[in-house]
Amino acid sequence: MTSFSERMGITKKKTIQIADLDIDLRNSLWNVCRRYFFTKTRDHLAADHMHSIARLMYIFYFKLPVDSLPRVTDSFVKNVLGHFQLAQWFDVLNIVEFLRTKCLYEIIKQQQFESDINRVLEIEKSAYRFIAGKLASITNEIEMQELEQATKHIDRFGPVSEHVRTALELYSQKPQPDYRNSIKESISAVESAAKIVTGLANATLGAAINEIDKKHSLHKAFKSGIIQLYGYTSDEGGIRHGLSEAANIDEADARYMLVSCSAFANYLISRYDKQP
Repeated sequence: MTSFSERMGITKKKTIQIADLDIDLRNSLWNVCRRYFFTKTRDHLAADHMHSIARLMYIFYFKLPVDSLPRVTDSFVKNVLGHFQLAQWFDVLNIVEFLRTKCLYEIIKQQQFESDINRVLEIEKSAYRFIAGKLASITNEIEMQELEQATKHIDRFGPVSEHVRTALELYSQKPQPDYRNSIKESISAVESAAKIVTGLANATLGAAINEIDKKHSLHKAFKSGIIQLYGYTSDEGGIRHGLSEAANIDEADARYMLVSCSAFANYLISRYDKQP
C-alpha cells in the first residue's frame, strides 16, 4: 500500500530490494523475530527457552564458544539486534531462516512465523519470500502460489512435490546455489507428474505427454512448450547430459524452470488426474 506522500509524488516509492535490506525492513524483520524468540517474560520456562535459543545460535550460527555467551539474556538480545541492523543483508536473512529451521519445532508455529515474515517482506518490497521453509528470490505473488501448490502434493503425487522442494533448495542454497541440478529437479517434477497421471511408470516425459494428447487433445502450443522444456534439459547438449561447466546457466534460467515446471506439474495434476 502506498503512503499519502508517495501518491502525491512528494516521496519516492520503494523499489524492489534485491541485494539490500533498508533499515525499515531490518527493523520489521527484527520485530517479528523478537516476538517469536526474544520476548522476556516472568515465566521461568520462557526464560529458559530463550536461553536455549541463544545457545543454539552461538553453537550453530555464530560458531562461537558457549563460554562467551552473556549471562544476562538482555545482552544477548541486544547483540542480535545490532546484527540485524548492521550485518550484510544476506546475513540477516540467514538468521531469519536459521531461527525458523532450528528454533521452531511446531508446524503451526513455523507456518505462522513464515506468514508474518512474508507479510513484512511483501510490505517492504523485498525480492524474497519463505516458500516451503526456505527463503527464495521469488518476487511475483503468482509465482509464489504456483511453487507453494507444487510443494504440497501428497499421496501418489508426493514425488512431484519432493522434486520441487529439492529444486527450490538447490536454487536457494547458500553460499553457492546449484542452478544446474535445480533445473534437473524442476523438469523431473513435470516428468513425474506426467508419469503418474498416465500410469506409464517407465515412460519419458515426451511419451507420457503424447499419451495425454491422444486422450485429451492437448493444445499444440501447450504440448510444444512442455516438449521444448524437456528438450532443453535432455538432448545431447542438455542439462541432464555432459554439458561443460562453462555453459551459461544462471539464476534466471533456474528460476524460469522452477516456476514454469511447477506450473506445468500443477496443471497436469489438476486437469488430467483421474480422467478416463
